[in-house]
Amino acid sequence: MNSHNKLHTVSTDDFYGLNASIDTVSGFIKEKMKSRKLVYRYPEKTERDKSILKICQYLLSENFVVSGEHRKGQWEDGWEENLQEYIETKSLKSLIPKYYNKENITRLRGNFVISDSDDFELEVVSLMLYLIHEKYFAYADNIYEFGAGTGHNLLKLRDINKSANLYSMEWTQSGVNLINRVSKHTNDDNLYGVLFDNFNPDWSVKLKHDSSVYTVHALEQLGEKTDEIINYWIENKPKIIVNIEPMSDTLDQDDLLQYLSIKYAEKRGYLKNYIAKLRSLEKEGIVTIHDVYRTGVGSLFMESCSVVIWSPNSN
Repeated sequence: MNSHNKLHTVSTDDFYGLNASIDTVSGFIKEKMKSRKLVYRYPEKTERDKSILKICQYLLSENFVVSGEHRKGQWEDGWEENLQEYIETKSLKSLIPKYYNKENITRLRGNFVISDSDDFELEVVSLMLYLIHEKYFAYADNIYEFGAGTGHNLLKLRDINKSANLYSMEWTQSGVNLINRVSKHTNDDNLYGVLFDNFNPDWSVKLKHDSSVYTVHALEQLGEKTDEIINYWIENKPKIIVNIEPMSDTLDQDDLLQYLSIKYAEKRGYLKNYIAKLRSLEKEGIVTIHDVYRTGVGSLFMESCSVVIWSPNSN
């Protein structure tokens, strides 16, 4: 069999940096991996070339959307669509953002991969999040996701941690309304939607003692405007902050696919200099960075799931 046609099954080894092993993960994750059995292959040269060409054509085009505060209305409308679908179906699948699974080529282990599964990208990201949740949040009491959108990532935490208070910190009213409807419909009294703008943090909103914070593809929308949310977290002193974001600081410009990812993030105005800011704060003794790594996971256009784990120091 041609090596490109050889089929591979997603395993814990496919996620860089997590140091996860099938022997040490929970029975829940083992069952998830067994039941999903995500299969992929590596693209042939012509498929890889077409994918690279598509990225290059996009980078050279003028038809692109830049992230920022000006897009709030679009996010409001997008999550309203999910909200109306949930009202109609009462299915948690309706919370899945519409931007998933648009391409049959995604990134795993830092390479392009192809799968016949219609939801391969979503399932791979979900598995990665379960591994991260289990590693950092299994015993947390209060967990805040900032920029939670529909709350579809936050709700995965309930599979790992049955008793934690889960807070969906979201800047759109439709996103807040959606998670509060889910809370009511599922009788989850420890699930809350909170209106909160990462661009302009409301300092009157205080995090509970012994809290944990995380973000997934949310800080990317801030570009370089991360000072305010960083300062907010430093002031509130959660015990751990886990950011899962596209962070070019973790990528190698001498690697073609990573280089294209960096350029795509620049084109879209995504998160920039975030780790550099944290390192500067660490030198001042204000925060401690516990780990930084790339997972190798992403979409056709971008390796989007680098991770930094840090915490404010208690001064």
